[in-house]
This record gives sequence, structure tokens and C-alpha cells, in this order.
Amino acid sequence: MPPAGQRDITVWNTPDGNTLARRTADQETADQETANREETDRETTDQEMTERETIDVIISTYDEERYVGCCLDAVLAQDYPAELVRVWLVDGGSRDRTVAIAAERAATDRRLSVIADGRRRNLPAALNLAISLSGNGLVAKVDAHGYPERDFLRRAVAVLRDGPPDVACVGGRPRQHGDTRFGAAAALARTCRFGVGGSEYAGRAEHAFVDTVQCGIYRRAALERVGLFDPDMVCGEDEELNWRLRRAGYRIVLDTSIGFHYLARPSWRAAFGQYYGYGRARVRVCRAHHGMLRPRHLAPASFLLALVGLAGASVFASRTHRAVLAARARTALTVGALAYPAAASLSAATAVRRARRGGPVPGMTVAGGHPDGFPAMTARVAACFGALHAGYALGTLRGLLDRPRRHG
Repeated sequence: MPPAGQRDITVWNTPDGNTLARRTADQETADQETANREETDRETTDQEMTERETIDVIISTYDEERYVGCCLDAVLAQDYPAELVRVWLVDGGSRDRTVAIAAERAATDRRLSVIADGRRRNLPAALNLAISLSGNGLVAKVDAHGYPERDFLRRAVAVLRDGPPDVACVGGRPRQHGDTRFGAAAALARTCRFGVGGSEYAGRAEHAFVDTVQCGIYRRAALERVGLFDPDMVCGEDEELNWRLRRAGYRIVLDTSIGFHYLARPSWRAAFGQYYGYGRARVRVCRAHHGMLRPRHLAPASFLLALVGLAGASVFASRTHRAVLAARARTALTVGALAYPAAASLSAATAVRRARRGGPVPGMTVAGGHPDGFPAMTARVAACFGALHAGYALGTLRGLLDRPRRHG
């Protein structure tokens, strides 16, 4: 039996005792007849354009109780015409209150469908399920670990409308935030060249053709042509998809007017784990598409291997009584070991100083606390660099040990 008051969704138990929340057929019809939300501050050209474009917003969740409510509230409050938007949330087997929170939102907004059958699904598999259940002309991927600006969909559709016909995906640069002190530092580290190399996270362009975007808005026809998200890509699924789109002759546009906020990981351990997954997934992606490999992808693992190699050479030389070789190896190891924290500290200080010149650093004030001072914030950003690089390096090395998947 559905909980009292939840008339807009049907809730029943699957054989394994898990809850599945989905829309009934009569409610699907009601969506088309009664969904209507206020539109404000829309230019006439945008209004004419939006009358032709329907959008499916797809969201995948797994233990996101901390963020999913904010994400759904922002998606459902878009200033794009409500009758042209459907929202699909597919849960990947959450063990917390993620599904309950989503069901509460679905009970008050008929545009939201929640698919939660208790099965463990990875991110791309969940996204593909949402795409298969939906049918609108555009597909907007939204990360449950963040939230879009109110004009996210309208801006994206406008960029698609104004661009050439071979543009299959548009997106913005994530605006990084943190809801803990370390998270605030991680948000800043993820926008620094030292932290993420040549990634678009650290870019400055406001409108450009790029290799990939996070949380893209796609043309469904292009998605279906290249085969949706690859379910084998546990991380980096959007970058791999965008690579296939570009190989098929499509282009990707970054436009910073498309606003999306991302909440960085709240702790050193969480940031390390995230980038460990990124590094491991990078190997899998590059095995499938060799052209995606860039020197920056190898830098963390190469540096780590160099330090390990120098340490090993020093020990070997000492045991074989090669004093000169041992001394040189120890010197090089010391220089490398000292150079990294020095470079990290300098880059962190520069990043914090630059951010403060431009105004308050996003996320620097956490609930119940006070803004970090310059030394404390710099130390946290430097520590976050270590989490990002160590996690990525070890993840890359672990990925090299994974058995290559077979194609076809």
C-alpha cells in the first residue's frame, strides 16, 4: 500500500522486498493535461523556440540522501515550460533515504518518475534505463551530487538552437562548491591547473567547441545513433560517450551561461576514492579509444612510479656497495619528494589568493562555522591536491592490472 497522501505515485513491493515507485498510466495522461508552471523573464525568441523542444531530464542516484532533495527541487523549479519537461530518476540500489526523499517529491509533482526496484545498477546503466523509458527530443543528464541553475534547461536549448546542426551536446562548466571545510578546498582544487591539468574544469573559455562536458544536454537522435552510454564505463561515462559522438561527426559545445553547481567531496578519503575511480576508469576508456589518451592522464602515475623507482634504486645501490649511484638516487628522491609539496603549496596559495581577489571563495563558509583564513585554506587545498593525484595515480596503476574487456 502506498503511504498516506502519495496519490501521484504508485508504490509496491518487489519479490525481494524492495520498493519500486513508478507512474501509473492514468497519471501519465494527466501529466500532459494538467502540468503547468509559471514562466518568468523569458525572451520572446526563447519562448518561440521552447514550444518545439521537449526535454527528458535523467538522474541516477546511489546513496545520495544528502543531496538528492536539493537536486530535484532545482530541476523541478526550472523556468522552462513545465509541460515540455519530464524528469526520470533511476536509483542504483541506495541503502539510505534517497528513494524516500525522491518519492516525496514525486508525490507533489507529476512530472517526476522514480524507478527504484532495489537492483544494483551503475551510473551508465541507470541512465540508459531512463533514456529507454523516455521519449522527448532532448535528454538532459543531471548529476544528483549537484543542482542546476533555474535557467539551466532554457539556456541549453538556446545554445542548441543558435549552434550549427552538427552540435549533439551542450553543457556548462560546473561551478564548484563544498559543504564542509575540506569540500570547499576540494572545490577550489578542482578548478586549478595543478589539480586537474588541462581539464575543462580549470578552463577559462566562455563559449567553445570542446572534447567533453559534464551534465550535457543531448539530442536524442544523436544518442541513439552512437548507442547511448557504455554500461562498462563505471566512471567517465559521459566523456566516453562524447568521444563517440565526435567520432561520428558531431560536435560538443561548452557555454558557461548553462549553470550547474557541483558539490565536491567532503573529506580527503572521499576525494581520494573518487579520483581512484577516475584513474582506474581512465585506463578502461583509453583501452577502448586509444586517441583519448593525453599526457596529463599519465602524469600522476608516472611521478609516483619515478619516486618508487628512485627509492628502489637507492636501496639496491646501497646493498651492492655502489655508493655514488646510491647517493644520486637518494638526492633525486629527496628533490622529488620535496618538490611536490612545494609546488602544491605554491599552487594552492596562488589559487586561494586569486579566488579571494574575485570575491568570497565559493563554499568557504560552512554551516555553523566561519570562513577559513588564508593559511588554513591554503593547507587544505594543498592536501586536496594530494588526494586527487594519489588517488588518480593508484587508480591508474590498478586499472593497468584489470583484464581488458573483450569487444564484440
